[in-house]
Amino acid sequence: MQLRYILAASAISLLAGPAFALQAAPQGSSSDSGGAPSFDELDKDHKGSLGRSDIPKDVEALKQLRAHFGEADQDHNGRLSPAEYNTYVAAKPPGGGQQH
Repeated sequence: MQLRYILAASAISLLAGPAFALQAAPQGSSSDSGGAPSFDELDKDHKGSLGRSDIPKDVEALKQLRAHFGEADQDHNGRLSPAEYNTYVAAKPPGGGQQH
């Protein structure tokens, strides 16, 4: 009977480990994008899109995005989808330089 409890506890701990690892390293974190916050960090109202006003003025890594918001907004709807944001941030040279 005790063997069942030991096996059950072992199985639970093995299954829980990867779940905790995923929480520790969220997808799209700032370190992946040259210091820019992830889309989810900026989408505070959870609408699934970002307006220009959602882009902070004081984040150096996003100053070019604010300046070129219209270029990043590929479908010209006035909002950035996660794909549009991630495409722009990934293509931006390190250090916030201009895109060419």
